[in-house]
Amino acid sequence: MAVGIVVAAGKGARMGTLANQQPKCMLPIKGRPLLHHTIDRLRAIGCDKIVVVVGHKSEYVHAPNCTFIKNPGYLSNNILHSLMYARNQLAGEVVCTYSDIWLEPEILSVLSNTKGNIVAAVDEDWKPYYVGRTEHPISEAENVFYDSAKSIHRIGKQLQPDKAGSYKCGEFLGLWKMSSAGTAYFVKLFEALNNELSPTSPFQNAKQWQASYITDLFQEIIDRDMPIRVSLTRRQWAELDTRQDYDRLGTIADRQQLRTLLN
Repeated sequence: MAVGIVVAAGKGARMGTLANQQPKCMLPIKGRPLLHHTIDRLRAIGCDKIVVVVGHKSEYVHAPNCTFIKNPGYLSNNILHSLMYARNQLAGEVVCTYSDIWLEPEILSVLSNTKGNIVAAVDEDWKPYYVGRTEHPISEAENVFYDSAKSIHRIGKQLQPDKAGSYKCGEFLGLWKMSSAGTAYFVKLFEALNNELSPTSPFQNAKQWQASYITDLFQEIIDRDMPIRVSLTRRQWAELDTRQDYDRLGTIADRQQLRTLLN
């Protein structure tokens, strides 16, 4: 029994005209909105309650048997603060995901069976995905440095793969799970920081606290000696951040091993 949370408030500006009338989570894939596929994956691993945080064009977001929470500040904040609009739903076991990623079922199955209070899904075979991905270059990847025990040491967009040293380097998918203890720690730390920092204070790799990414809070958690583990995959996912990503989804399905798309 767990809560599944999909963060879908962003404007999706790099989708161009495709996002003018609807959020990118509602873009059709195989005849259904991307969001509906994501919800199916979450329910398949035992998420009995689904929460969707909405913002841009929220009136166009729909899915059966879900709770929708509005982030009214989606134009000025980022994904971490967007998630925390659902803080009343952040209790017990939680699985969280960005709304603009296609996930094969195996990724969520492996994640759900990986032990840890906070576990992040990480692609260990991520570099080939960026071949031809000119509108979202490799420099924008949310990289992860992790050790042989599958513990994360560094995470964030600022990481350069050639600086990993003895660590392995993967890419964070934008998908993670938290145990009851992990969720409680995550929320408590966020609230403490939110009381200490102003919206425009710098935080970790973010120039402003209100613009922080999930990976910024993850790094703060790691720096405070709370381990975050990795659940490893080899491809089996795709991000839909730009119009180019959406247009080429069919052509990269084989390379990315998107089995359910190919079928």
